[in-house]
Amino acid sequence: MKSNNFWVRFTSNRLPVFVGAGFVATLIVSRFSLMDQYVELVAMYVGINIILALSLNIVNGYMGEFSVGHAGFMAVGAYGASVLSVKILPAGVWVFPVAIVAGGLLAAAAAVVVAIPSFKTRGDYLAIVTLSFNMIVKSVLENIDAVGGPRGFLGMEKLTTLPWVFAWTVASVWAVRNFVYSNIGRGVLSIREDEMAGEAMGVDTQKVKLQAFVISSFFAGVAGGLYAHLLQFISPRSFDILKSTEILIMVYLGGVGSIAGSIAGAVIYTVLIEALRVLGQWRMVIMPLMLVILMIFRPKGIFGYTEFSWFKPATAKKREGAAIMSHQPLRQVETGGLLAIDGLTHYFGGLCALSDFNLRLSAGQILGVIGPNGSGKTTLFNLISGYYKPTQGSISVHGAELTRLRPNEINALGIARTFQNIRLFNNLTVEDNVKIGMFGSAGYNASGALLRTRRFKQCERDMSEHAQELLELFALDRYRAEPAKNLPYGLKRRLEIVRALATRPALLLLDEPAAGMNPAETGALMELVQRIRDDFKLTIMVIEHHMSFIMGLCETIRVLDFGVTIAAGTADEIKNDKKVIEAYLGSSGARNYKTGGNS
Repeated sequence: MKSNNFWVRFTSNRLPVFVGAGFVATLIVSRFSLMDQYVELVAMYVGINIILALSLNIVNGYMGEFSVGHAGFMAVGAYGASVLSVKILPAGVWVFPVAIVAGGLLAAAAAVVVAIPSFKTRGDYLAIVTLSFNMIVKSVLENIDAVGGPRGFLGMEKLTTLPWVFAWTVASVWAVRNFVYSNIGRGVLSIREDEMAGEAMGVDTQKVKLQAFVISSFFAGVAGGLYAHLLQFISPRSFDILKSTEILIMVYLGGVGSIAGSIAGAVIYTVLIEALRVLGQWRMVIMPLMLVILMIFRPKGIFGYTEFSWFKPATAKKREGAAIMSHQPLRQVETGGLLAIDGLTHYFGGLCALSDFNLRLSAGQILGVIGPNGSGKTTLFNLISGYYKPTQGSISVHGAELTRLRPNEINALGIARTFQNIRLFNNLTVEDNVKIGMFGSAGYNASGALLRTRRFKQCERDMSEHAQELLELFALDRYRAEPAKNLPYGLKRRLEIVRALATRPALLLLDEPAAGMNPAETGALMELVQRIRDDFKLTIMVIEHHMSFIMGLCETIRVLDFGVTIAAGTADEIKNDKKVIEAYLGSSGARNYKTGGNS
């Protein structure tokens, strides 16, 4: 373990030296033709394919969406960079890098057009749209005589050299790594793991999807520009569905959700295709067959979600004397009214799940919501947190109306929640789960993440320290680097609460937090919730079936039955309410309960 840590420190401290030495080596090899031309060409193809695999992996691997027309964005970059260098930009040493960046930006602009309608819905819609985009781009290029039409476009100088490919590949790996290990990157991962939970933690999933897709397409455009100035000729046929399939193969061969996987997939695919060239067209049969076999035994690819330590940023250490971050809610609340609900009603088709619900909740209260299964409790929470839009009625917090807001916007107003069925980001570490809860208060944008600015570094240090502090407070710090899926059940419940607290809410909604717990765990949870209310100055609403938990914790209780409020009051009042007893036991059970008989 020590030797491994030494190697990580050694490589990270000297990484700029290694990169610089590699660049100088490629300059010498290229300048003095020290490498066989064919081998050098294959090496450049490897670099371009690494950029392509990295770009698609952002969407398909890290975000968990499915794009199948990535060659379309490569085509936009290739043609854009070629037209600029041949017809528009004046001759000069900076023509090539300017043309490559411009090609990437054109591809990014095309991605905006594709993404805006695609990400308004969920499911496989993106795959259909990107496939259509790829076909449309090919057809449009075939019908534009100014760029050669179906004959193709030529006239570019051979500006793509081994040093340039090396530089762009290293820059792409560096930028993608910075993006993935940033606040926005964690937002991307939350979409892959559980989009609904990500929204509840304040992740603006629509904006994050757009940013990830645009950045992905930018690098595809860069690869296209390099490709065009390597071959000095491009045609629409170069960017057909087969090319998109090749990029998909590289991503899924190496591993979804891994920078190392993207590199490995690109290297293996490119080298094998060339090595199998002696087999003629049979190589296009053998490669897919090998991929099918790999998918059977290793469905997430060679690396899967595994990453080399070299590509991970150094873990931030807690600074001595660092200021303790406040546990106060994101929005300070005056003593008095916090949540106001008037006439809240919700129908699923012809079924009324919640009817004319009214509530005034004061700051600092713990309110329990109980009722038989199907009584409308979780529907109430889903309405408050923005997952359902009410049929009629209003919900306001701090005087702000919530009914037209999305879940992340409601979270930004100071409402956080847990779920009836635990919804952690299972493949992410305990620390990253908590950090996703801080999404809305990160303090830097996508460009800051890509370029690793000073503000980015400071914000990431602050978030790491705050996450560590929260984990220590709730005795989860020893599991900091552990994937959330490996925690025992009780700790998963605790982590979900800690993640919600990381958003710094004023109102915390707990949906059956004691579900599946034994009496000892339930008692400990009751103490934990009371401590959270007192230490974090929160208002709490709890849904629970454990009556002892509710009766011992909540100051006031609301009882729902078939969506209707049948009782409201203190624990003692609710225990002796005839309607409540009938709702739980039925009328005959209620009579036996009153007389002490057996039902």
